[in-house]
Amino acid sequence: AMIVENDELGTTEITFKELAKQTDQFAQLLLNHEFAKEDRVLIRLPNSIYYPISFLGAMKAACVSVPTSTLLTAEEVVYLAKDSGAKGLVTDKSMWNDLASHELPKSLKFVFLTGDGDANVHQSVKVIDLELALAEIETINFKLTTKANDPAYLVYTSGTTGYPKGVLHAHR
Repeated sequence: AMIVENDELGTTEITFKELAKQTDQFAQLLLNHEFAKEDRVLIRLPNSIYYPISFLGAMKAACVSVPTSTLLTAEEVVYLAKDSGAKGLVTDKSMWNDLASHELPKSLKFVFLTGDGDANVHQSVKVIDLELALAEIETINFKLTTKANDPAYLVYTSGTTGYPKGVLHAHR
């Protein structure tokens, strides 16, 4: 299904079957943490297989994926998390340590981390190792359905005329 190249991590491949399973696991993980339909999941990851897993998995859970760039500063990510009302953030441990030093929006309840190294704790959010959490999910038991006009993902403009604005896209 995909080949993801990263200068530091090397090349990772995933089949359609593996991608389907891991996106199901991510959706189940969100639902196990009481994410509801249209809850926002902000994604700030380097090139890794966890980007499509979290992006597609959030939509499988009827949540709204909010993709972002690794080129954004921590302040810009905090702005997007606040503006989107993100309940969850998926990021790399190295990126999280910079974000954890900022005041995070009250809507943000969970941070799912990938990558190596240590991760800072934060008093206002629950920090979860994504790789370990996905490995623990053996049973998939969600039966959510979405309609063509239901929100699927929220992309932010570049902000050339002011602050970035969210553009909501439907499942269709």
